[in-house]
Amino acid sequence: MIKLYKYEAKDEDSCYEKCIEDLDVYASDILVESEESEDSYKMNVIKKEDVIEYVKEYIKAIGSGMNVDIQLEVREDEDIFTVTMVSNNNPILIGKEGRTMNAIQFLLRQSIQNQTGMSVKINLDASNYRAKKVKRFEYEIKNIVREVQKTKTDAKLDPMNSYQRRIVHSLLSDFSNVTTESVGEEPNRCVVIKYTGE
Repeated sequence: MIKLYKYEAKDEDSCYEKCIEDLDVYASDILVESEESEDSYKMNVIKKEDVIEYVKEYIKAIGSGMNVDIQLEVREDEDIFTVTMVSNNNPILIGKEGRTMNAIQFLLRQSIQNQTGMSVKINLDASNYRAKKVKRFEYEIKNIVREVQKTKTDAKLDPMNSYQRRIVHSLLSDFSNVTTESVGEEPNRCVVIKYTGE
């Protein structure tokens, strides 16, 4: 279980001071969701170390239920928890097109939110599946960009989720003569790569 701590004070600084002294932690050791009103500042707080411990226990329990032995490493950077898993049966753990892994990730995030009321960013990967998939995706996008630069013709990409669109936008910031724009409504929102000729 992840313990949720609640603090209230006149202002943000006082609230943080109270929390850090009470929990004996640094500000970088906690996740915070806050709410400010005219006369008070409220904070919901969870410790990052509690999240990491819970993630390990949760995934071990799922592995046990699937009869899969899972070794894992949990790293936290800028309030995002990256979980690298290695098992004796990675194909089962990953599932077709990553669906099993996506389901575990969703259930884990939901479980934390149900306990704490806080949304925690967790990214699961098994056997570098996501990292390889992102590399392949980036390679395909770079080829399309080069084609746009060569033909000077805009390219409308297939619909993508927001994570994939972010990758495209950030990838194209390194290229000249092209710009990107997201168009359409979810779930058919997609990116258009436009030739600017500048």
